[in-house]
Amino acid sequence: MAGIRTFKLAITAFALLAPCAVAQPPQSHTKPASIKLERAADSYAIYSLLMPGVPFDGMSPDQAPHFAIAGTTVNINDMNPAIPPDGQLQPPSDNEKAFREAVQDFRSRRFERVTLDHQLKIDRPYTLVGADEVAGLRNALAGIDPGSQLKDKWAGYPGITYFSEVYFNTTRTAALVYMNNFCANLCANGQWIYLEKNGNQWVRRSGLNI
Repeated sequence: MAGIRTFKLAITAFALLAPCAVAQPPQSHTKPASIKLERAADSYAIYSLLMPGVPFDGMSPDQAPHFAIAGTTVNINDMNPAIPPDGQLQPPSDNEKAFREAVQDFRSRRFERVTLDHQLKIDRPYTLVGADEVAGLRNALAGIDPGSQLKDKWAGYPGITYFSEVYFNTTRTAALVYMNNFCANLCANGQWIYLEKNGNQWVRRSGLNI
């Protein structure tokens, strides 16, 4: 019996000392915060650069007078399929370290969601759609019979754009972001995008692959 007790104590001590190998998602009641101040300027510059994205980028102001953007970013659990950035993209041969650092930032923040503010600079009006309105907008776009009130409310919006949080390398000169567009024809163009900073300007370096 003494031997069994000693074995159980050893197992308990190991469990207390062993590090947690897998990060745990935040509790469901956690309210998303705004983008951290030190990340905000670069994050909004990247979001602005990528708007409106396929297929909305080919639409004139007459076809799409307004854009809709989900007001809360998506995390890894919201993506379908839930593919990490390095599962879709390869690092550029001339800047692999920066890419890997941005991937590591994603891994440490992949369960986070943040709320967006009206700091995007794009060529036409846009609405940040609250979580309680997303389903209504999607139904107005693709529902069988959404009703005239819902259709009128979202008339002129070609779809809705979802972004993840922007994930950076340590010097904030490289970034990864997930973007997905949902439209009336049920199109969904979810993809990871890798960008690098050239002087004060962000430049897109990748689409679906590098």
